[in-house]
Amino acid sequence: MESFVEAIGRLRSAGWSFEPGSQQASTPAALESVPSSQVAWASAFSQLSSPDETTWFLALGDYVEPSDDAFAWNEFENMSRDAAMSAEDEAAVTAFWNRHCPILLSVRDGYSYLAIRDDGAIVHGVEPEFEITADVAPDLAALLSTISDPPTPGIGLVETLLFGRA
Repeated sequence: MESFVEAIGRLRSAGWSFEPGSQQASTPAALESVPSSQVAWASAFSQLSSPDETTWFLALGDYVEPSDDAFAWNEFENMSRDAAMSAEDEAAVTAFWNRHCPILLSVRDGYSYLAIRDDGAIVHGVEPEFEITADVAPDLAALLSTISDPPTPGIGLVETLLFGRA
C-alpha cells in the first residue's frame, strides 16, 4: 500500500488529477483473473489522470460501470475485434485480450495502453497492432516503484507515457 501512496504522490506532484477510491463490495468480473495487487491498486483511486487528461489509470469503477467517456476500459479490444478480417483473426484478438487486462489508457500520441498479462507482467501496446506488446515491468510492484522512484536516467517508456518526457 505504501507503494500506491508513493506512486500517486509522484503523479500528483507532476499535476495528475487524483480522486480517492471508494469501497466496492465485489471485484468486477473483468478483474477476477488478475493479481489481487491490481484490484487493490484500482481501488486506491476513482480518478488518476494526466494534467491534459490524455492518459489515465483505470479505476475499479471503470471496469464495471458503463462509461460515458469516449473510451471504455476494453476499448482497444473492441477496436481490434471490429478490425478483424476473419473469424480466425477475431478469435486471436479474443485470446490475446483474455490474457491481458488494461490498467492504463492513453490517447496522447496515438492510442496506447499498459496491461497486466496473466503472468503478472506489465506490458505496453500501441496502435495499430494492439496485440503486439513490449514488456515494461515484471509486475505491478515494479511498475509502481519505477513511477515513484525512477532509476537514473529513468525508464524512457514509463517516463514518456506518464510524464511526457524520456
